[in-house]
Amino acid sequence: MANIVKTDEYNEIINQIDITIKKIWEKEIKKDYKNRWLLKEDTLKNAFYFHLRKKLGKLFDENDIRIFTEFTDAEFKGSGCIPDMVIAKVDFDKDVAYWGDCVTNCIAVIEFKFKHGFSPSKEIYADYKKMRRYANKFKVGGKLYMATIWEYEDDETAWENENNKWAKDKLVELNASYERDTEEMRFYIKDHGEHN
Repeated sequence: MANIVKTDEYNEIINQIDITIKKIWEKEIKKDYKNRWLLKEDTLKNAFYFHLRKKLGKLFDENDIRIFTEFTDAEFKGSGCIPDMVIAKVDFDKDVAYWGDCVTNCIAVIEFKFKHGFSPSKEIYADYKKMRRYANKFKVGGKLYMATIWEYEDDETAWENENNKWAKDKLVELNASYERDTEEMRFYIKDHGEHN
């Protein structure tokens, strides 16, 4: 897969997507959760897709960017790794038999976890191992997002160590868990690019 030259315009698009993803998490997904639109991981993924299309559809159309779920093309083809969601730049002028082969760059990769009650945290950590592979083996050029709703009382912390080199300027944790004192579900963000 050819890497896209990161022009100022391209960086602005990535920045716009990043800001929007964070707003969707803190506002829209929080509201969807409160209004009981979210039941399991797939409804979380569907809600996220809906909000991304609604807020960024024009930007995506103008710049040939698309959202794919359960993505098995481009650098992930035949790897056994299937990201839950990919935001990708596509080249529709490419002469290919299968238009999934038009992907030229993964701008963002998003993994989702939705765990009820005291589910073992090891299931959540398993997706962080996938994120490390995306950063190291697949050299995903864009940001990596881990969106986790854990219906359990927890402190507002990062799942991934903030000093891990692979995560720096790459990983954004979109977290939700019950606040211990109020038992309210809070949605918060740990951006591994903002701590230094």
